[in-house]
Amino acid sequence: MAAQHRALLTLTVLFLVGGVAAAQSSAAAPAPTPPAATRSVAGCDYYSGIGPVQSGKTYPDRRIAEVQCLIDTNTSYRPPLPVDGIYSPQTVRAVIVVQQHAGLAPDGIVGPATWAALRAGVYW
Repeated sequence: MAAQHRALLTLTVLFLVGGVAAAQSSAAAPAPTPPAATRSVAGCDYYSGIGPVQSGKTYPDRRIAEVQCLIDTNTSYRPPLPVDGIYSPQTVRAVIVVQQHAGLAPDGIVGPATWAALRAGVYW
């Protein structure tokens, strides 16, 4: 009977200690980082989505300005682009250069992979 009591007591202690340790580790865990595709970059707060950007289209939001700002602040592309919200030939060229340096298909279309690269940073 004493052996069963000791075993039960040991299991209870292990359970309680394990529960406390788990609670402490979950309380100390940092908040999850949002995916790179939706993280904002300091100074570039025009658009936080991952909707496509391509030539010949107009967008009611500020996603083109976000692309331009990210290229200026988070890549090695030079000269800086004007952040004017116009998907100009200069902006398309910049997107293609960034896509090439990021190992993406250089199509000039800003889709989810290009958004992620721009927000993570592309330097060469």
